[in-house]
Amino acid sequence: MNWDAVGAIGEIVGALAVVVSLIYLAIQIRNQNLESRAATVQQVLESNAAAISRLQDPGLAKIWLAGIADFDALPDDERLRFVIYLTAALRSFEIAFYQWRSGRLDEETWITLLQVIKDVKSTASFQKFYAMRRHHFRPEFANYLDTLEEGDYSYILANNA
Repeated sequence: MNWDAVGAIGEIVGALAVVVSLIYLAIQIRNQNLESRAATVQQVLESNAAAISRLQDPGLAKIWLAGIADFDALPDDERLRFVIYLTAALRSFEIAFYQWRSGRLDEETWITLLQVIKDVKSTASFQKFYAMRRHHFRPEFANYLDTLEEGDYSYILANNA
């Protein structure tokens, strides 16, 4: 065997090693992307659950129900708590929105979360809150909310009225 043949075999082996390395790298990147997306879904759902679970506080739950029923009837201190809570809750949806827009949050999870926003958006109290606080949210998210169809929050009010 001459040196030209040895060199050619070496080049073939080297090329195969590069191809195998690239395949391995592609598999690793794919797995990393899947893990990253799963972590994003978990973070978004935990953030959303934390925001909603704050309503387990009896005082805040009372303010929420009264505020959703009639925002203007709330005393100033309760209106402030209502606005602060709704801002924080909506902020968790804003984060989810950007994760969804960037492709890190799957469509099914986003659509499920979106139903909560649609239902709350259907209330007159949300409309008043949003008119006052729309500018607190990033324009792309606020514009998206503007075009979002409303759901139906009445089933909750009917059970708690």
